[in-house]
Amino acid sequence: MELPKCILMAVLLIVADGLIVHGPSGPLVASLGSSVVLPCYVDELLLMKDLEVEWKRTDSETLVHLYQDGESRPESQTQDYHDRANLFTDQIQHGNFSLRLDNLKAEDEGRYTCKVYIQQDSGETVVQIKDVERLLVSGPSRSISLYVNEDITLNCSVDSHITPEHFEEVSWKKKDENEEILVLLYQNNTTLPDSSDERYRDRVKFFTAEIPKGNFSLRLKSVRTEDKGVYMCQVFAGGLSANATVVLERLGFSVSHIMVMILCISASGSALLLCCLIYCRLHTKGLFVHQINNFFPLGSSVVLPCFVDESLLKKQHLKVEWKRKNETLIQLYQDDESLTVSKQQDYHDRVNLFTDLIQHGNFSLCLDSLRVEDEGIYTCEVYSDQDCVYSAEINLATQFKVKHFVHQTTDLGGSVHLFCHVDKSLLQKSLKVEWRRTDSETLVHLYQDGESQPKKQHKDYHHRVKFLKKNITDGNFSICLKHLRANDAGKYTCEVYSDQDCVHSADTEVLLGFNVKCSRHTPAFLGSSVVLPCYISEPFPVNDLKVEWKRKNTRTVVNVYQDGEIQPQQDYQDRAHFFTDQIQHGNFSLRLDNLTAEDEGQYTCRVNTKSKLVMSAESALTLRLLDPVFRLQMLLVFIPNILMFFAFFLWGVSEGSLNESVCCCALYFLRPLLLLWAAPFINEFTDNTKTWNLHHIPVAEYVVLLVVVHSDLCRIGDGQNNHHRRVLGPIIKPSWFPLH
Repeated sequence: MELPKCILMAVLLIVADGLIVHGPSGPLVASLGSSVVLPCYVDELLLMKDLEVEWKRTDSETLVHLYQDGESRPESQTQDYHDRANLFTDQIQHGNFSLRLDNLKAEDEGRYTCKVYIQQDSGETVVQIKDVERLLVSGPSRSISLYVNEDITLNCSVDSHITPEHFEEVSWKKKDENEEILVLLYQNNTTLPDSSDERYRDRVKFFTAEIPKGNFSLRLKSVRTEDKGVYMCQVFAGGLSANATVVLERLGFSVSHIMVMILCISASGSALLLCCLIYCRLHTKGLFVHQINNFFPLGSSVVLPCFVDESLLKKQHLKVEWKRKNETLIQLYQDDESLTVSKQQDYHDRVNLFTDLIQHGNFSLCLDSLRVEDEGIYTCEVYSDQDCVYSAEINLATQFKVKHFVHQTTDLGGSVHLFCHVDKSLLQKSLKVEWRRTDSETLVHLYQDGESQPKKQHKDYHHRVKFLKKNITDGNFSICLKHLRANDAGKYTCEVYSDQDCVHSADTEVLLGFNVKCSRHTPAFLGSSVVLPCYISEPFPVNDLKVEWKRKNTRTVVNVYQDGEIQPQQDYQDRAHFFTDQIQHGNFSLRLDNLTAEDEGQYTCRVNTKSKLVMSAESALTLRLLDPVFRLQMLLVFIPNILMFFAFFLWGVSEGSLNESVCCCALYFLRPLLLLWAAPFINEFTDNTKTWNLHHIPVAEYVVLLVVVHSDLCRIGDGQNNHHRRVLGPIIKPSWFPLH
């Protein structure tokens, strides 16, 4: 029988052994990748017993699906149809044996036979899938690399049920940022080279002999630098469209490119990691204690602060050590017991911890009866299972203070003013003014016959003492004592003589003491306790004594000690406490419990007796990020920007883009400065650094960026002619010049 008749007969009903099986009225057409139903059914209801349905490829006898003994037999079907060919099992009892074929492939075209067996009867029908509509465009699986002036083939292969001569259009385009550049067009079975953009004319062509095979690969000759980019091969046929892209780039990766990639990834990764670490620790803030103009004279007591997060107190085998910088162990807290273990007798009965505050993480050390030898750096180290989990460093620095002048304090090597004023009426006479050490009668300075007499002063004070001459006409014979030494502490007497008679005398005392400076931050964690120090050097009678602690900024009274009684204020009830057993010894310090962020601010301690101010001291609580978080913030400011600076430097070297690389390098070099200037933690810096950040950074950035940008603009202006030549025609370059 002839083929057309066979095809026609395939869609007719076939009668076999009296069982009539129906199929479709004609061949089936479906799209590639879709699902198609191959009809097969009978008119009458059949008994399910002994029912068998078999679907096969007519041309190859390949088993597509088998229904037997009341169920499908997937293990019998060919692997290529596994999970793709299925019956409608709920319809079989109604005589519907249609097959659903999923994910249609081009190879599925052909004839299928549906055979139905029931006891002694059988019947079959043939279903044909005539066409699988498809339009597949494929290109290279990876980008293409080459050098300038080489020729290159951009592959594009088309697989379709439509022959190439019936394609409506095939086009090659280059995709730029804001436009698509037409490279070459094939339309109405004809190549149209005149339609190409002028940049590609006479440089592109199809392989004409390969077009009937569906090969629309593009030949690009004499590749230029600006040819680098993404190319798209787009096909329109039979109402369908498809495309493939090809990426044209330079040859391989150099060491500089790999370094640039590593630096960029490292910059992004470090920024992300640091942000995560900062976010995880951002809640760990603390209040930092700053003692403002606090002076601790020899013989008095001082508190060296050390506050530990209460979470550390839950660790096993907790040990706290207080040491001098020379590793001399002073105080040890271990196994819930505080021990003074110094090998030097100097510290026995002079150091102790606040045992009632240890449970709140306060391991501050109280050092009594201060001596000159106590100067130096002290460390508080917290250990858990032999590992140091926290450390604080405190500097007990020597300081001088002029008695009765609260704000005149200075460090060793600094200077102080010793005051002496006489009545202006005495200035009309010939005066002699002597400054002497009261304890040794050493002549410190002499003013006689209208001028200073440095040759008569003691050698220890040569070039260190001078009058404030500009004030002498006002009767001010105060002196400035410079380059202070430890033995400068003591009493000084100013005596004014007129005609051998002492007409005025004034005594001043320079006190030697200490100031507490935290070389490393020692925070009091939120929720813990802190001690605000306030001392005098000698025991003090409590009769008619009044000690008042206030918030300086709000004038809120925190706590008051008066007439032997403590008068806590409502807002600080059960939170602010005096050391009542220490008041008689001159310790008026305040312990503030259960710290909150609202406790930030300055606190003033005023000690009065019989309505006379005896002393005052100031302390400040500053809410800041803890040291680890602050360090992370600094790393986040510098590390990613430094990495990107080197990345752009290498990129400029490897790509030759000098203008862009210089601008970007300058930007990333200055960006940390901008971040520091805008950052809320600028207050964490010291005075000089803070001033520089606030006032000089904006000017420096403006000047540097102005110079860099203007120099690059000049370079760009000089290179305009080269740019126009590059746009209007090919550029002659050596064959080794790399593609950007």
